[in-house]
Amino acid sequence: METKQIVTWESVLDNVMPQFERIARPHNQVAWKEENHFALQALTKNQMLAKCSVPSIQAALINVAAVGLTLNPADGYAYLVPEYNKDLKCQECALRISFKGLIKVATDTGSIKWVKAEIVKENDTFDYNGPCQMPVHSMDPFKDRGATVGVYCIAKTIDNDVLVDLMDIAELQKIQSCAKTQMVWTAWPDEMSKKAIIKRASKQWPKTDQSSTLHKAVEVINDTEGGFDPFAAFEATAAELLKLLQLDDPDLLGVGEIWAELSDKERETLWTAKTKGGWFTTAEKVLIREATAVYHQANEE
Repeated sequence: METKQIVTWESVLDNVMPQFERIARPHNQVAWKEENHFALQALTKNQMLAKCSVPSIQAALINVAAVGLTLNPADGYAYLVPEYNKDLKCQECALRISFKGLIKVATDTGSIKWVKAEIVKENDTFDYNGPCQMPVHSMDPFKDRGATVGVYCIAKTIDNDVLVDLMDIAELQKIQSCAKTQMVWTAWPDEMSKKAIIKRASKQWPKTDQSSTLHKAVEVINDTEGGFDPFAAFEATAAELLKLLQLDDPDLLGVGEIWAELSDKERETLWTAKTKGGWFTTAEKVLIREATAVYHQANEE
């Protein structure tokens, strides 16, 4: 009976082999033979996983090809996990990407050389020096560091520029509150916090031909784990500003009004150089400065 089950799963997985190989071919990070083997191992060892719907198992394996992360448990980059779908009232298989796996995808894109995320505790000393300068983080790892107050991420680009992003505890708690399950956040709060800041920071990194793979990995994480993406607000604001800036006759007063309503942190994030993943060209930044002057002049009158 055990042999019959293995053959059945082999047949199920073989149905997606052509699609898997087509999707995996461009980046050449994973191979069907190995990932099929690891998937079969997981399905035969995990009874709950074996109860998942066939389409969800096949979709999870396709995601392995899309993000280029192996299911090899020795690497710990990604796992097939069972999740209960309350709407469909059945078990579904999902691809869960680890913090380590997300870092691998990020560096594989070629836009950054390395990335590191660290938790900041209340007894630490942390000095933030802006989005393009290394922060100074001092702490004693052998003493009680207190509760978590935030998390930050440092990435070095291929041009040796440094890009820094950070979240305070309120932002992390908002993301956690929107998670599909609290169990993962409760069990691994530091890893989930680091994953959250890397997801957001990645949207500011320089784009390459492989950036779509990283975007897909973030999409898979969001689909599997849920969560609020605070960076979406920045994208929406940037899009609104660009719409006004790119008119034949730029609406400088409108741009100035939007810019004036932003916080210093929001302006700083939006002002990141376009070559470093930001939104505005040098010419557009000149217009924003003019718009700010126009807005202040209009309000003085």
